[in-house]
Amino acid sequence: MNKRTALTLYFALWIAIVTGAIWCMIQVGYPLWAAVVAAYLLFVFLNGSLSYRSVARRLRLEGKRPPPYLQYLFLPKGIPRFKEEAPRSTHVFVGVAALLTGVFFVFCGVALILDAEWSRIPHPLVAAAICLGVTSIGAAFLYLAWRLFAFRRLPNDAA
Repeated sequence: MNKRTALTLYFALWIAIVTGAIWCMIQVGYPLWAAVVAAYLLFVFLNGSLSYRSVARRLRLEGKRPPPYLQYLFLPKGIPRFKEEAPRSTHVFVGVAALLTGVFFVFCGVALILDAEWSRIPHPLVAAAICLGVTSIGAAFLYLAWRLFAFRRLPNDAA
């Protein structure tokens, strides 16, 4: 059996299992979204388990120690290294997301402060603290965006 046929049969088997699991959960009375989420989690768990078994067997044959099961299931590529420099495109993408989120939170916090009818609020100090908290979260996101956009020249950059 070639790889293409095996892969097709594998996907057909998964489609049958997922369809059956979703149908059974709906018949029991669960909503469709819960059945789909449960089928997805089943897919991730079983595929991760099969992958771990294969990798563990290969590493044992090579004389190496396999990683712990849960670590491999949730972090299959290993623990991320935080000291490595991210590409500039990642800085720009995350910076734009942080900028938009910060502007949204600051806008919401300031709008709540300016639009509130403070004389009608039973606990104005709590409401003010909430508004300032929302504005502070927005300011933190804006600071994060500013730090992400502040590119430093790296020594190994040619241009």
